[in-house]
Amino acid sequence: MVILRLADDDRDYEGVAALLSELEPEPITAAQLREWDMPAPDKLRRRIAAFVDGQVVGYSFVGRDVFDSDGRYEFWVGVSPAWQRQGIGRQLYDEALAFVHQQPATELTSGVRDNNPAALRFAERRGFAISHHRFESTLDLHRFDAAPFAGVVEAVAADNIRFTNLAEEGDTELARRKLHQLNTAVSLEEPGSSGGFPDFDTFNRMFDTVAWFRPAGQILAADREQYVGLAAVGYFANTNSLYNMITGVDRAYRGRHIALALKLLTIQYAQSIGAAYIRTHNDSRNGPMLAINRKLGYQPRPGEYRLRCPLRSAG
Repeated sequence: MVILRLADDDRDYEGVAALLSELEPEPITAAQLREWDMPAPDKLRRRIAAFVDGQVVGYSFVGRDVFDSDGRYEFWVGVSPAWQRQGIGRQLYDEALAFVHQQPATELTSGVRDNNPAALRFAERRGFAISHHRFESTLDLHRFDAAPFAGVVEAVAADNIRFTNLAEEGDTELARRKLHQLNTAVSLEEPGSSGGFPDFDTFNRMFDTVAWFRPAGQILAADREQYVGLAAVGYFANTNSLYNMITGVDRAYRGRHIALALKLLTIQYAQSIGAAYIRTHNDSRNGPMLAINRKLGYQPRPGEYRLRCPLRSAG
């Protein structure tokens, strides 16, 4: 008998994390789920677990963030491979959709691995369609060859660009505000942008609560005191890896190899703390960043199709 109920932090997050680790390319921990649940105004995190004999065998998620456009909700369903094709995914989907119909929702977004055609068919039968493709890639830091890039950072610095990081800047409120301003601008220009970005208070609170944040991992390019480029990486102890969350350069400063230099500095930082690899995602439409990653030796992994569904078509 399958039992669906709200996932409880104390009792269920270890089981939910184990299930997600079966379905995702990187292991997920209960602590990470708790970080994602960090409270904020107008933020929603609803997690339903499916149980068989007390074991978590499936999971659904409905959520929205404070910066999501009105009416847009993230929607996701997954079932352990050993329990698929037994109707559990359909039960989770129907239960989650009934909840969404009680919200002021007009659009659902989701994602499926691009090497999982069964999951894509499941979504498409319910009105979801591919909106864009996110490629995933990793860089093995033990195999990275820095020789072809000798002098790149120095050459960019000689062109009146100062490289620093949030730790060297003192991790002050002023530095964080300047970082937030640049982060907002470059994030909204990314091809896969949802059209929103957290306000400063949310952004600042995240830095103060998440385990992955290291001030030295917020790597910056500056023109005097103005931040004009950034490469943000977070450290994940459970895999001894870094995730490159964003690399971006102010539009007025592009074409000067600043992005390449920033990526090289993330590699130097990762090696300095003994990380094993760096992982990242890039939108399929972001040709310049994909080209930089290929040049650096990032190796492709299965990526993700991002999906959209107008709510009127979601049933």
